[in-house]
Amino acid sequence: MFQRNQVFPGITHIQDSMGVCFTLLEGSEKTMLIDAGYGLENVQEYISGLTVRPVSVVLTHGHHDHILGGIWFREAWLCREDRAEYNIRTSISQRKSVSEQAKEKGLFIPPDYLTAPMAEIRFFSWTEEFAGFSARRENLGGLDVLILHVPGHTEGSIVIYIPKYRLLLTGDDWNPCTWMWFPCSLPVQIWHRNMTELLNGLEKEGGTEKILCSHQPMIREGTELKEYLLWVSPSVLEGAERSDISREIRVHRAVRPEKGWELMFDAEKAGISER
Repeated sequence: MFQRNQVFPGITHIQDSMGVCFTLLEGSEKTMLIDAGYGLENVQEYISGLTVRPVSVVLTHGHHDHILGGIWFREAWLCREDRAEYNIRTSISQRKSVSEQAKEKGLFIPPDYLTAPMAEIRFFSWTEEFAGFSARRENLGGLDVLILHVPGHTEGSIVIYIPKYRLLLTGDDWNPCTWMWFPCSLPVQIWHRNMTELLNGLEKEGGTEKILCSHQPMIREGTELKEYLLWVSPSVLEGAERSDISREIRVHRAVRPEKGWELMFDAEKAGISER
């Protein structure tokens, strides 16, 4: 069952039955769906109940919890750098893994979930540079959208900025619990630099007052991301403890419990010695 929260006029944040979020941006002429969730439910049918305008699907990165909902659409847009990750995360083995998780939660699994064709992938063509990042602007009819390629969580991660509301959609480039330990993730220091430069660049557009995360149903304050980035100092990275989340990757975990923050990263990529 989907749950939705209209955070601004034309901006609806939606959570699917597996707990991941995606966002509908609606202008007077067109709409844009940012991510599509796990796809256990008919995302296209649900969105068509919210808008009669044409919908473009934009994927923030190539991980399964954001892209498998593409089985319900004809096409979707992705950053070219995440094509290989997309192929891995849409495989039958990955879908089987999701199905097992869904069974444990008692959720319905579509009969063709393992074999349903994915949306045809189209790659972004970038039309400008913004704060050092490849970018393009779209107008949905009274609602301008700035799409930015900001490598971090994955090489092809993108974020979305809505100048009208000074709203940033971070995808998985930032959540209160941010994961930077995947094989496709950049070293945590590069992610940190990119996110810092992004926020500095967005100041010229009016700044970041509000944030929508892909794993948080409620809107968050822009100041939280700024504070999070200030917290992630070299000393915090050096002091992070070993996590057992992966046997193949040496994952370290930094926490700030009073804020509910976590950062999990590949310590080897970060140049952090074994503890």
